[in-house]
Amino acid sequence: MKKIFFLFITVFISNQIFAQDKLLGILPLKDGKVTYTNIIPYHGVTREEMYDRVKLWFINTYNSGKDVIQLDDKEHGEIIGKGCFRTVWNLRFYTAQSLNIWKTIRIQLKNDCLRYEITDFRLNNIYYPAQNASISDLNIPLEEWNKGHNANNRRFYPKINERMIALINSLEKAMKTKINDIW
Repeated sequence: MKKIFFLFITVFISNQIFAQDKLLGILPLKDGKVTYTNIIPYHGVTREEMYDRVKLWFINTYNSGKDVIQLDDKEHGEIIGKGCFRTVWNLRFYTAQSLNIWKTIRIQLKNDCLRYEITDFRLNNIYYPAQNASISDLNIPLEEWNKGHNANNRRFYPKINERMIALINSLEKAMKTKINDIW
């Protein structure tokens, strides 16, 4: 009986520890916030070349670098941008809500490596909460959105995760492409 109880406690504690790393086991968490981060080595690529590639990636990804980039520090090798994508959240089988999901993208550059961090996810949308109701402005952190409705979120979060993986893959691909190769 003691062995079964010990096994149960061990499994429970390990599940709690691992559950803290991901939101509902789907979206990566860091300090309680959804965060995608990684350091990518690019041997033989200077910080200046990587900076130019990142700037071009922002422009190509968001169709405008000026509207997205919040901090542009070439000297220290850091670019911070705020981007948005639209996705549909299915409330029920017959209703859906289109949401804008904003995020902050921070890229730091050194010779031979790049560090990205995508965080501060916010759902932002203007919507009508009910027929004959006034317009409401939804602006809430992703971690707080729809709390307690885990079944719905387990269907919604994979869409966000897929979009972030595609975004990260596009960044990695852009970093491998020399700017002169674009011609």
